[in-house]
Amino acid sequence: MKRMKAVELAGPRRVRVVEREVPRPGSGEVLVRVKACAVCTLERRLYTGAQAASYPLVFGHEVSGVVEEVGPGVLTPFQPGETVVLDLINRCGECAPCRTGHSNQCLNKFDPSLPLLGGMAQFVCRPASQVYRVEPRVGFLKAALTEPLADCIHSLMRAHLSPEKKVVIIGAGTMGLLHLAILKHYGMFAAVSDLSADKARVAYRMSADCVVDVSREDPVEALRSRAKLDGADVVVVTAPGKEAVEEAFRLVGTLGTVVLYSANPEGIKVEIDPNMVHYRELTITGSQSRTEKDFFQAVSMQDKGDLRLEELISAVFPVDEAGRALEASLDPAFYRVVVAMDEAALDEYRAQGGV
Repeated sequence: MKRMKAVELAGPRRVRVVEREVPRPGSGEVLVRVKACAVCTLERRLYTGAQAASYPLVFGHEVSGVVEEVGPGVLTPFQPGETVVLDLINRCGECAPCRTGHSNQCLNKFDPSLPLLGGMAQFVCRPASQVYRVEPRVGFLKAALTEPLADCIHSLMRAHLSPEKKVVIIGAGTMGLLHLAILKHYGMFAAVSDLSADKARVAYRMSADCVVDVSREDPVEALRSRAKLDGADVVVVTAPGKEAVEEAFRLVGTLGTVVLYSANPEGIKVEIDPNMVHYRELTITGSQSRTEKDFFQAVSMQDKGDLRLEELISAVFPVDEAGRALEASLDPAFYRVVVAMDEAALDEYRAQGGV
């Protein structure tokens, strides 16, 4: 049997690269040779022990690669060598949320009988329904960001976007800037606020219409004076913390929507004046993960090639240095850290000027 490398979490901060047999695709399955796997917030929580897991566990769900082999009974005409991305957050397909188009709220997504993650391995076998073609010109590094891009599409769809709406994003981290990329793809007005001047500069490079450094200026006054914006139609909170949520209610306008995208530490409490919600007819909603439709739309958006996601690749490590990659991903100055499962993604990074 052929052998492969996989990155296994044996316990909090205990990462090891192990050898396993390459899986074989069964009926309806596709075997994918993984090229790049990005490190998400979920992997960081598992790595530090902030989120419990059954050990050992193979990391990774933000994955790009190429088709290696197609099992019997696959209806999509996949061909070996085609560039693909994988949807590795499993859904049961049987519970009420799954059956009603809300698979992001699947009641069984962490059931031990379903595969969990597994993308940080040189080969992954999954049902064809979880494999999506993507244009090769996107590149393996940017393609690996398709899954979080889908999360952000789901978030913005919660706000019922239309072209005339003006959107403010609180937080210029990876997820905030993925929201920005989507909005600029559609040609919409998008402002970004953050505490970091360095991240503000990245937001400008990704074509934000207005960027506010909240460490130096009041966001309400800055948006009013520089963007002529007296109340946003949509405010998306992608930064954690009480202050970020409270800022959203200062920025949202009459008939506006606040989307609480970011998870918060346990115990965070925010006071809201119910009369403000009542008289101004505000909508408050949350956003969690994404559906198959969101993922499909994210692939289509990637194929257009106008998202500038190269700005969000902070570092790339070879598979044998996965432990260093996990540690580096904890640096708040970084956007996405990627583990290259073979030389192809490393060569791509070097060609873009990476070290």
